[in-house]
Amino acid sequence: MKLVLSGLKKIELVDSQKPAEKAGFKILRTLFCAICKTDAKMWSQGHRDLIFPRVPGHEIVATDELGNQFVIWPGSSCGTCVYCKKGRENLCEDMKILGFHHDGGFAKYVQVPEKSLVPLPQNISLNAACFAEPVGCVLNVLDKVRLKQGERIIIYGGGTVGLIAALVSINFGAIPLIIEKSEEKIFSIQDFLKKTGIQCQKDTSDADFDVAINACPDPIAFCLCVTKLAKGGRLGYFSGLTKNKNIESNLLNLLHYKEISLFGAYGLTRKHMENSLNIIALKQDFYEQLIEAVISPKTVSDVLPDILGGKPLKYILDFNSDDTDDQIKSPEKSRSLNSNHTMKEKKTMSKSKLETVVDAITSNEESFVAKAQHKIDNKTKPLGALGTMEDLAVKISVIQNTLNPVLKRKALFVFAADHGIVEEGVSAFPSEVTAQMVENFLAGGAAINVLCKHNNIDIKIIDAGVKVDFSDHPDLITKKVRQGTRNFAIEAAMTKEEAIQAVENGMDVFFEENKKEKIDILGLGEMGIGNTTSATAIICTVTGLAIKEATGRGTGIDDKGLEHKSKIIINALNFHQLNKDNGLEILQKIGGYELAGIIGAVLAAASQKTVVVLDGVISTAAGLLAYLINPKVKDYLISGHKSIEVSQKAALAFMGLQPVLDLSMRLGEGTGAALTIDLVDASCKIMRDMASFEDAGISGKK
Repeated sequence: MKLVLSGLKKIELVDSQKPAEKAGFKILRTLFCAICKTDAKMWSQGHRDLIFPRVPGHEIVATDELGNQFVIWPGSSCGTCVYCKKGRENLCEDMKILGFHHDGGFAKYVQVPEKSLVPLPQNISLNAACFAEPVGCVLNVLDKVRLKQGERIIIYGGGTVGLIAALVSINFGAIPLIIEKSEEKIFSIQDFLKKTGIQCQKDTSDADFDVAINACPDPIAFCLCVTKLAKGGRLGYFSGLTKNKNIESNLLNLLHYKEISLFGAYGLTRKHMENSLNIIALKQDFYEQLIEAVISPKTVSDVLPDILGGKPLKYILDFNSDDTDDQIKSPEKSRSLNSNHTMKEKKTMSKSKLETVVDAITSNEESFVAKAQHKIDNKTKPLGALGTMEDLAVKISVIQNTLNPVLKRKALFVFAADHGIVEEGVSAFPSEVTAQMVENFLAGGAAINVLCKHNNIDIKIIDAGVKVDFSDHPDLITKKVRQGTRNFAIEAAMTKEEAIQAVENGMDVFFEENKKEKIDILGLGEMGIGNTTSATAIICTVTGLAIKEATGRGTGIDDKGLEHKSKIIINALNFHQLNKDNGLEILQKIGGYELAGIIGAVLAAASQKTVVVLDGVISTAAGLLAYLINPKVKDYLISGHKSIEVSQKAALAFMGLQPVLDLSMRLGEGTGAALTIDLVDASCKIMRDMASFEDAGISGKK
């Protein structure tokens, strides 16, 4: 049997025959093969060197027909280029990698170059031996930074590789400190930390470390490595950084002023692989503590999404038998499974607030529609002469259950957040513009400020997840869940707990403002570079609209950028395989924190029978998810204006709504909602103050 990757997110277990031997290669029987995050990325995104179909897997423990056991250096170098001659074969000009260029270890049999075989000592367990490749990679970087006994090393990232780096540094006699910003991750590795004595914190005020290593792709972590180093310190550039991010030149100047040595480290040499076994043998029980679970090859597709999201430690595929148990088999401990379950229970307790608000939303009294329609029909005008204004007058009357509707307090919320999907180059503007525009809102210099002032609308700006923190301001409400979502092209945009928290934060904003003074009508705007990608993906998921038809230019990308954006959305939706009826799941996987805030505000406002005016395609996408959560919100929704984005039309049709205005606008911010609020207010005044035929003594149509 073998696991074949035949396309993005397409991996299946198929029968296979033992391959024919070829010169220079040896056929081995796979015993165990660990799953690397790189394997998960290949599954979701592909790779520049990957040609389908391909059997992934490069962290292999295997045996030959005589019972000799090996770990396998995953590279295959030419041996003749300048790098190979210098003993740096990991940089070989003609490098071929197992699981990339030729089939790897997710199979019963694997064919590997004989020179890549590294004999496995008998004193190392097979499970612990699965860590030989990542330990070798860590040895590569620690050799380069020349880590010495007694030195302090700070490691950013508490995932499997970060923990391995800390373990290996102890073997060097150094003193490691791991920095991991995820409380959930720290909680899940508590047993490992207690057993090893390794220190792990969310942050530290300590500084002047001798060595620093970035064991995660976060550019902020790389920057912190620089700032935490002492003069003359050494930085191991170990993990590649998230694409399309900026690093300030002022920070890089510290390399100059502090005379910091920077060492890039990529992969490992065969010698590192050999040495890794000596390292593992010293503390192999510690390495076994890093095993999330040993699983059957039949279950690999179930764990790849979590691996991609960086949540678990190390999963190991068991190829010891032809009929491997489908159930996850925990290796001597159930640490991660039990602790993760406990954390999930603690995190989801707050969901009761969401349920309470959703249950409080009621439909309007249908019998009152006829009364309101009768009143507007008998105004001194031909039937329907005021067009949409008459529809608005009736709708507000029904919501307020009065024939004399009044809009005393008019409010508009602009929710702002950053999006990880910007890493994929889907926007003409960098993510920094989100924060810059929020500053512009707070300074009163944006179009939305002008329109709100013109129409006497109270405006509040909500930081739902912008990458920077803002100074206090009377118009700013801070409800930050996280500094931007994750890149939903390769993982879920947020956790389930984060999604619920972001929605409930939006609810809280409404309830807190409504408590100060009742809000009669609420407009909803947004700011977030990259959010048209998220909105389009959401609307296509729910409505079935073709992605290529729906994808718009957002901030003004060119034709090539438009094609790229469409492909990103297609790949992402193929990856996530979403339930089109589950609004919360869709939000979690491909949404944004500002979208979640809008959803919460919509639900909360509807529960208090407040009129809600959506803006363009972004707030419409959020309104669509709120509609999935509870379709009764439709009774309180007004579509402010027609967006130039095609996907908005599909979303409005799905909800049975029509936009009030069509001004060829595409700014966002809530500008269309602000204009429509004034029109709704005028419609209420028509309902209240305009004379009827009877009042004016005018004969009506007979």
